[in-house]
Amino acid sequence: MLTLAAWAARAPAVDARAGGSEVVKLESFVRARFGGEITGVVIGIVALSLAAGALLGCAAHGLLALRDALHDRRGARSAARATWLSLLLVAALQATLELWSMARDPALYEATWYAAGGVRRTVQVIATDVLGPEGVALVAAVLAVAFLLGPPSRWACVAARARELAPGLCFALIATGAGLLLARLPSARAARRADDRPNILVLAGDSLRADRLGPRTTPHLAALAAQGTRFDHAYVSLPRTFPSWITLLTGRHAHHHGVRSMFPRWEELARDFDALPQRLARAGYATGVVSDYAGDIFSRIELGFARVDVPRFDFRQLVRQQALERETPLMAALHSRAGRALFPVMRERNDAADPGLLARDAIRVMRELDGPFFLVVFFSTAHFPYAAPAPYYRRFTDPGYRGRYKYDKPVGLGSDLPADERDEAQVRALYDGAVLSIDEAAQSILDAVKEDGAADRTVVVVTADHGETLYEGGHGTGHGDHLFGDEGTHVPLVIVDPRRHAPHVEPGIVRDVDLAPTIYALTGAAPPTDLDGRSLLPSLDGEALPPRLAYAETGLWFTEAIPGLPAELRLPYPGIARLTEVDSAHGDGLVLRSAVRATTLVARHRMVRDERWKLLYIPARTGVRWMLFDTASDPLETQDVAAAHADVVARLQGELWSFMQQDPAMTERGGYLVPADARARPPGPGEPGLLRLDDAK
Repeated sequence: MLTLAAWAARAPAVDARAGGSEVVKLESFVRARFGGEITGVVIGIVALSLAAGALLGCAAHGLLALRDALHDRRGARSAARATWLSLLLVAALQATLELWSMARDPALYEATWYAAGGVRRTVQVIATDVLGPEGVALVAAVLAVAFLLGPPSRWACVAARARELAPGLCFALIATGAGLLLARLPSARAARRADDRPNILVLAGDSLRADRLGPRTTPHLAALAAQGTRFDHAYVSLPRTFPSWITLLTGRHAHHHGVRSMFPRWEELARDFDALPQRLARAGYATGVVSDYAGDIFSRIELGFARVDVPRFDFRQLVRQQALERETPLMAALHSRAGRALFPVMRERNDAADPGLLARDAIRVMRELDGPFFLVVFFSTAHFPYAAPAPYYRRFTDPGYRGRYKYDKPVGLGSDLPADERDEAQVRALYDGAVLSIDEAAQSILDAVKEDGAADRTVVVVTADHGETLYEGGHGTGHGDHLFGDEGTHVPLVIVDPRRHAPHVEPGIVRDVDLAPTIYALTGAAPPTDLDGRSLLPSLDGEALPPRLAYAETGLWFTEAIPGLPAELRLPYPGIARLTEVDSAHGDGLVLRSAVRATTLVARHRMVRDERWKLLYIPARTGVRWMLFDTASDPLETQDVAAAHADVVARLQGELWSFMQQDPAMTERGGYLVPADARARPPGPGEPGLLRLDDAK
């Protein structure tokens, strides 16, 4: 096992499929700055290798002892022969475990096996497409039985010995089964104090699109939606995880709460957000959040959650993660509940987001919350690389596909070859399988609520931090880079209140800022006075909502070239490696450089939309461009109709400028939205750069 671990550690730390100069720069920096962390990881790997080897050795010894007992040949072989047989059995058991793990979570092995081509690719394809986890287990069981039985000439003797040993074997099997059953029994349910207020359970999926809420990919959540209020036109205002969640939990737009990127500085986070969990906790609610890798944001900010069961992210965690992700011989042990307890950084891996494991964690936390609870469960599996476990990763994919996105779609910070039609179909199928895996896990949490007798007093909210573009209209994949199409900003929103029995679909536009006011109204907790949203409680009671407009802005661009966003439609700035720095004074987090913040805000696209029309504000080198789309006749938003509908442009332009100027740090100059504390002018003729921001404070 030590030899296998050392051999695996020789593999490149960066997946070649997700390569690019920005990834290489980041990795070089990490190794230079945090190389000492590698020593600690190596010690952990050595310890795990020894433990795994010991367990495999015990299992091999047990098989040999049982074979000898069945054949009545105890002590009949030499020590050398027994050693070699044990080593062969250990190798067979290790191969079985690795193949089973590979068939269950193929994305964890793809870079080392499938992407290597040749025999390795063939082995992984056989494990995943031919055998599957159950097939690997069945083949292993057949081979184990064959080993124990020996040649046919010995079967009569084995049968006789088996009858003699049967009582002991049966007792051992019963004891083992009972132990496994006890280990899987639910934990003790926390006592609930008498309280008329409802529990609030938020089931959220990262990158979960509104159009995936249906019987094909979310049969359980779709059935749940039919029991409550389904908001068919819900929009987020900044489709990136960190700022979007703060908007959802504060009821304020990003220009009011201040977090505008995935890399906020310490001073931006060290403020009182007066957030929903904080106020609910003061009102007597038990609050908690449970998530996997995308939920690491909750470890970086204080929003008032008493229980924060999420992974952590900083550069030290990145070093540990890169060291462990190459250890495929140990992956079966690493990617388990025990492995995650010993190596918490495994929860930070984006190709190891198992909704089933997360659901079990969520149920445990839910049962430990005393009193009425507010619990957020945030699933990451539908976020790229869309790496779902078995059987979901192959539920919708083409078995004959042998391209680069066989098991997932890694997204690096460099250039990537364009996807062809089969690639695009495969990526959509992987995404749909990831969504289905979340649906199944979410249902297990809902089942636990029923088992606890709390279904009649638990309000369930289903939503997302943002959607996901999947090549529609030539707009590429991902979220937050542009605002073309609704796929990145349109999210599901379902609220099921068991105290209300008027299931219906709300057709009007609702926004992310409306969720917190609604939960305040549902719980009776006092809301802040400066919310940007409105309560949706009238809609839950069947009343029509007054019309509202939805607004949005793009996030921080990570690269200088963005698929789906032509260069002429953006103000350029450097890639992520030159935009960020390590904040050594506050936990080695990755933060946006202060000097570039104004530039990144000026370059953002903004959007306003009503039920039909969508207007985009796009600052470019040649001036601000306004693009209008008729979403009724052109849902993919490929035809700019601004010239034909000047009246609509004028109306929505006024609304969008009014919204943008609510940002206390920005103002309008020369048609651009620029920092209010800087003298700015548009670039002159032939000048290739950004706006000139002179004397910026």
